[in-house]
Amino acid sequence: MGFGTARGARASYWGMFDKKAQADALILDDEGPGNVVDTDIHGVHWDHHKYIVEVRPPGGEPFRVETKAKVPISHHPEPGDVVKVTYDPKSHKSEIQIEGDPRYDPKIIRANSKHERDARAEALLSGAPVPAAAGVVHFVNIDDRPQWKVPATCPECGTRVDQSMASMADHPTCQYCAKPLPCEPVGEDY
Repeated sequence: MGFGTARGARASYWGMFDKKAQADALILDDEGPGNVVDTDIHGVHWDHHKYIVEVRPPGGEPFRVETKAKVPISHHPEPGDVVKVTYDPKSHKSEIQIEGDPRYDPKIIRANSKHERDARAEALLSGAPVPAAAGVVHFVNIDDRPQWKVPATCPECGTRVDQSMASMADHPTCQYCAKPLPCEPVGEDY
């Protein structure tokens, strides 16, 4: 009898999670960090933020909701970003999905960083030329001005565009959805 009760309770407990749906959400506001900071075994500092988001269910009406999320301090969603959320279609309670997002997930960021370091080391060991003071700007060349006027947000997915990077790219694309950004050449009077 006890076994049947526990099993039935477990079945209804897991049934609660079947009601969750997934959608994209636009971060409208970051109401700032809370008073709780955690550090995991990898040295990543996590903070608790309260966000106001606009959830955009596929085939449904968008809705706005306040939600809390545990986010890495160094890479966290900001207003204008589009993120993945899970939500309850009835109560609209929403949860931002940090895990799996290459912009915020520390595990993916560490793996990508390691991959880049390994590739750089391999290239240098294979005879590639040594970059001269890579990443350090000693002077600004007059030719290092923006090539393009790009929008503040991607028209395809709504994510905030890093205009300082996109305006200098040969072919500006959204860092989130990888679609080309509309752009106009910067005039001579820049």
